[in-house]
Amino acid sequence: MKVTLDWIRYNRGGRKTIPAGRRYSTVARFEEASSDWPDVAWSLVFENMEMIEEQHRMIATVRFLSLDAPQHLLHAGSRFELYEGRKCVAKGVVNG
Repeated sequence: MKVTLDWIRYNRGGRKTIPAGRRYSTVARFEEASSDWPDVAWSLVFENMEMIEEQHRMIATVRFLSLDAPQHLLHAGSRFELYEGRKCVAKGVVNG
Protein backbone atom coordinates (compact mmCIF):
# COMPACT_ATOMS: atom_id res chain seq x y z
CA MET A 1 0.00 0.00 0.00
CA LYS A 2 1.15 3.55 -0.68
CA VAL A 3 0.85 6.26 1.97
CA THR A 4 1.45 9.96 2.33
CA LEU A 5 3.17 11.08 5.54
CA ASP A 6 3.12 14.63 6.89
CA TRP A 7 5.86 15.07 9.48
CA ILE A 8 5.14 17.39 12.37
CA ARG A 9 7.67 20.19 12.57
CA TYR A 10 10.04 20.23 15.53
CA ASN A 11 8.77 23.60 16.81
CA ARG A 12 5.30 22.00 17.01
CA GLY A 13 6.46 18.96 18.97
CA GLY A 14 7.68 16.69 16.18
CA ARG A 15 11.06 15.15 15.43
CA LYS A 16 14.17 17.28 15.19
CA THR A 17 14.93 15.71 11.80
CA ILE A 18 12.87 13.69 9.35
CA PRO A 19 14.08 10.08 8.94
CA ALA A 20 16.78 10.12 6.29
CA GLY A 21 16.85 6.46 5.35
CA ARG A 22 14.57 4.56 3.03
CA ARG A 23 13.09 2.47 5.85
CA TYR A 24 11.47 3.54 9.11
CA SER A 25 9.32 1.73 11.69
CA THR A 26 7.29 2.96 14.65
CA VAL A 27 3.96 2.58 16.44
CA ALA A 28 0.79 3.84 14.75
CA ARG A 29 -2.55 4.97 16.14
CA PHE A 30 -5.36 4.43 13.62
CA GLU A 31 -8.45 6.65 13.71
CA GLU A 32 -10.63 3.55 13.27
CA ALA A 33 -9.12 1.83 16.30
CA SER A 34 -8.47 4.85 18.53
CA SER A 35 -10.67 3.55 21.36
CA ASP A 36 -8.16 0.70 21.89
CA TRP A 37 -5.16 3.05 22.08
CA PRO A 38 -2.67 2.67 23.73
CA ASP A 39 -3.59 -0.77 25.09
CA VAL A 40 -3.62 -2.21 21.58
CA ALA A 41 -0.95 -0.76 19.31
CA TRP A 42 0.66 -1.97 16.10
CA SER A 43 3.94 -1.04 14.46
CA LEU A 44 4.15 -0.04 10.83
CA VAL A 45 7.15 -0.38 8.52
CA PHE A 46 7.64 2.29 5.85
CA GLU A 47 9.90 1.56 2.90
CA ASN A 48 10.98 3.37 -0.26
CA MET A 49 10.44 6.68 1.52
CA GLU A 50 10.70 9.70 -0.77
CA MET A 51 10.28 13.41 -0.13
CA ILE A 52 7.75 15.05 -2.39
CA GLU A 53 7.54 18.68 -3.38
CA GLU A 54 6.09 19.99 -0.12
CA GLN A 55 8.48 20.21 2.81
CA HIS A 56 7.93 17.63 5.51
CA ARG A 57 5.81 15.42 3.22
CA MET A 58 6.80 11.95 2.06
CA ILE A 59 5.35 9.07 0.14
CA ALA A 60 6.21 5.50 1.03
CA THR A 61 5.00 1.94 0.93
CA VAL A 62 3.68 0.57 4.20
CA ARG A 63 3.09 -2.76 5.89
CA PHE A 64 2.57 -3.97 9.41
CA LEU A 65 5.62 -5.25 11.27
CA SER A 66 3.62 -8.24 12.56
CA LEU A 67 1.82 -10.75 10.35
CA ASP A 68 -0.86 -10.97 13.08
CA ALA A 69 -1.75 -7.27 12.79
CA PRO A 70 -5.25 -6.14 11.77
CA GLN A 71 -4.63 -5.86 8.02
CA HIS A 72 -8.12 -4.39 7.49
CA LEU A 73 -6.86 -1.08 8.93
CA LEU A 74 -4.64 -0.54 5.87
CA HIS A 75 -7.19 0.50 3.25
CA ALA A 76 -7.52 3.53 0.98
CA GLY A 77 -8.48 6.56 3.05
CA SER A 78 -7.37 5.09 6.36
CA ARG A 79 -5.82 7.76 8.62
CA PHE A 80 -3.22 7.28 11.34
CA GLU A 81 -0.69 9.04 13.54
CA LEU A 82 2.88 7.88 14.16
CA TYR A 83 4.31 7.91 17.66
CA GLU A 84 7.79 7.78 19.11
CA GLY A 85 7.09 7.17 22.77
CA ARG A 86 4.26 9.55 23.73
CA LYS A 87 5.18 12.05 21.02
CA CYS A 88 3.14 12.20 17.80
CA VAL A 89 5.72 12.76 15.05
CA ALA A 90 3.67 12.41 11.85
CA LYS A 91 0.21 11.98 10.41
CA GLY A 92 -0.53 9.73 7.50
CA VAL A 93 -3.16 8.56 5.07
CA VAL A 94 -3.28 5.39 2.98
CA ASN A 95 -3.51 6.22 -0.72
CA GLY A 96 -4.29 2.71 -1.90
